[in-house]
Amino acid sequence: MKLFFLAFFLVVNSTISFSQSTFKCGWTTFKTSTLVHEYTYSYTLQDSVKFFLADSVKYFIAPDSQAILKVEYPFHDKITYKTASYLNDKKKVTKCEEYKDNLVTGVKDYKYDDKGRVIYELDENKVINRTYKKTFEYVTEKNGEQVIKEVSYFNGALEFYTRSYFNKNNQKYKEIRLNDNNKDIVHEEKFIYNAAGKLKSRSVYFPEWKVTKNFPEAGGDDPDKCFKTNPVNISDKPSAATKIGFMRKLLTKNKSILLDPDCHEFSYRFYNSDCEVIVSTTKINNIKQVIFRFKERMHY
Repeated sequence: MKLFFLAFFLVVNSTISFSQSTFKCGWTTFKTSTLVHEYTYSYTLQDSVKFFLADSVKYFIAPDSQAILKVEYPFHDKITYKTASYLNDKKKVTKCEEYKDNLVTGVKDYKYDDKGRVIYELDENKVINRTYKKTFEYVTEKNGEQVIKEVSYFNGALEFYTRSYFNKNNQKYKEIRLNDNNKDIVHEEKFIYNAAGKLKSRSVYFPEWKVTKNFPEAGGDDPDKCFKTNPVNISDKPSAATKIGFMRKLLTKNKSILLDPDCHEFSYRFYNSDCEVIVSTTKINNIKQVIFRFKERMHY
């Protein structure tokens, strides 16, 4: 079995370094219809714009999205991480295989109902030989709200049950975790949203201690204007060679909203047919981040 996974990885690995026109997932060779480049930068925006590369990723996408190979190149690590995903005719992922250099680290399987909702999820960790399984059941209440019933297993043994409650706006407002007898509540969590529909805070009740703790979400009180989607408002065409100049020009033109004192946290998405730029703060020390994606369409 170990020899099989080693051979399988070598098949995947041998295709991505030398050619962009094809890639392999398992034993199948796919044409690359689209190559998506993604770069993640932290940045400062004061008198001038300074970028610091944190991560880069490439997505090799087959025609009709039959398969997608994600290749990660960590900035401070010589290890290459890969994820091979296989999709069904409804563009739902049915299988994922994860690699770390020459090692198969995990395999995930998914099944769906006729509405495209996941009903089965299997996660095998090949490194530590652990298996996690979940099954899902969807129940619509008379008032139009929905309950998702989840059953979780660890290494084949039933571990716990979860009930997630969603309102008519598809907002999750409550989650109840029960132990393996499906009776005793481990904890109950409630979710509170602001007027713009952004998660504002969570409250968790721990029955064992009869204590409720509140956890505010950073940026939960920020106004709706701090979370917007807009077309790219510069005429420059993005490419690997021009990405720094492109981002600098985009951020400089939108400097006023990026430095809005009302927005302690923000997320702005700028897009066109071949490009997507997400400018946001993160939950780690409020670091400002730019995720820059652009598509390279392959022609044969």
